[in-house]
Amino acid sequence: MPRKARKQHVTLRFKRREQLKHRLRAVGARSVALALIAGFGAGLVAGENSYASRFIRRHTPQVSLNRPQILTGLPVLAELPQNRFWLWFPGSGIWLGRRICRTYPSVRSVHLERYFEANQLNIHLEPRIPLVSWSGSGLDQDGVVFAITPGTWKALPEASFLPTAGKRDVGRWLAGLSSIPELWPQVIVVRENPEETMELTLKTGTIVLWGPLGSDPVERKARTLTRVLDDAHKNMGGTAVADLRFFEQGRIIVRPKGR
Repeated sequence: MPRKARKQHVTLRFKRREQLKHRLRAVGARSVALALIAGFGAGLVAGENSYASRFIRRHTPQVSLNRPQILTGLPVLAELPQNRFWLWFPGSGIWLGRRICRTYPSVRSVHLERYFEANQLNIHLEPRIPLVSWSGSGLDQDGVVFAITPGTWKALPEASFLPTAGKRDVGRWLAGLSSIPELWPQVIVVRENPEETMELTLKTGTIVLWGPLGSDPVERKARTLTRVLDDAHKNMGGTAVADLRFFEQGRIIVRPKGR
């Protein structure tokens, strides 16, 4: 009985050695294959004459910049990545747009058009539209303040706001006013007085006491104002002051000219 046990023990030890050798040979074969693949891949990628390098050079896009005249002179192309090939990849347009808008506040948005077969990339710039001139700069509907070149825009209302004014709130309010074609072209001055009441000065000389921001729907209040001014012009010879601070209570106080 002891001899049979030893023979069985020797047989099992031999099988373990064979299994170990088989595993080592398999690991070695895989290591050699991976090394060959890695070497081949390095040959494709590394070096100026590699396949990857030639592919990238061949498909680096030609960039065309489309922008309105008011944005002429901005060195936007300097913001492109050193290797323009990466502009083909998804998400690169968002990254580029944020970078350009952050560097040049007068640019509101950036749109990319990709034509891979033609190897062409078109970049479109959308400018910010100033609603008023504030301390020599423009302020748009988003409440963004940016530099404007004199003469590039038609005459803008002159604005004066308190340092504590929320620019986004002001921008939304101005956007609402500018959507009323019967009123906005008549505005020449926009100011916020120390009582935080917004005031408008019209071309007719009328002073409009609007009230604080966010108190009423801007469009409805502005359209009501135009009707009141038109009625006062026909029946009272014009308006010196229109007080809208009690609009929520259903009242607009009008002081005719000459009184």
